[in-house]
Amino acid sequence: MTYRKALLTSIVGGVFLFGLMGLAGAEQGEVRATSPWEGDGYTFPIGNDRIFMVAVFTGTIFVEDGKGALHTGSIVCPATVEGDLKTMTKTGQGHCIITNDDGDRIYADYTCTGDLEGCRGPFTIVGGTGKFTGITGGGEMISRIQSRALLLVEGFESARQHGEGIAIWPKLTYQFPDTP
Repeated sequence: MTYRKALLTSIVGGVFLFGLMGLAGAEQGEVRATSPWEGDGYTFPIGNDRIFMVAVFTGTIFVEDGKGALHTGSIVCPATVEGDLKTMTKTGQGHCIITNDDGDRIYADYTCTGDLEGCRGPFTIVGGTGKFTGITGGGEMISRIQSRALLLVEGFESARQHGEGIAIWPKLTYQFPDTP
């Protein structure tokens, strides 16, 4: 083997091993999480059979095994929902902020589709603060409404809605970047 080939082989091998060591340093995991929630919002007619809702959902998120970086925290999710009263379906999108006891946050985006009793769709972790800086991940979110109360706003054809339900993340994955 020539000196050049030996040097090139050593460099390529070293880069490969260094890359594997970097991957081993990143923390990653998969959890199952649940959050009972309450939500308040306003629903507006935006067509003969269409409604639009602006709402905020709040609750506490619990991770099934209660261990690791993602374990429990408060969750706040501002959202918008469009409903079709003819087909009794809806689509929604929102953002969630999960905050632990130390004030560190995880930021996530989601979209969902479903019927008037619930929806499901992708939940994407887009970043965080404190010990969650650089976190990414995601999974499916399933949300069901258990009860609701409506209060009509006189003269405005709008309704204020209060609801309670549950959100489930059956398989939520997360990964932290390598730390230098």
